[in-house]
Amino acid sequence: MAWTDDDRVGAQSAYHSAIAIELGLKAYILHRGFSDDWTRVWLRHDLGKALRCVRMLGFEGVPDGIAELADVLGPLYGSGALRTGMKPDLPLPPEVADHAICDLLSAVEAAIRIDSRIDR
Repeated sequence: MAWTDDDRVGAQSAYHSAIAIELGLKAYILHRGFSDDWTRVWLRHDLGKALRCVRMLGFEGVPDGIAELADVLGPLYGSGALRTGMKPDLPLPPEVADHAICDLLSAVEAAIRIDSRIDR
């Protein structure tokens, strides 16, 4: 599905951004040996908690802007408000937020790749 200009604003973009942040952080947590069940029970959709968890596990690749996005999106995402059409005021312009999220996903991928080489 291609993104349209309408998708890039408001709740639709915020919801997808929250999902991307959550999945990136949880990918690192799962890689470090925690189970999907553990993340479901203990982290749920709490972006702030997931961010703290990856930092405690030694992940140092959190790009600028991700903590701010997690602070704004986390409570709304966890409560389901983003799914009901709430349009939050994001702390970053959409293009900058997209870039920060892409950088997060790239950093997680690189960290997993490096950890996998060390474990051999």
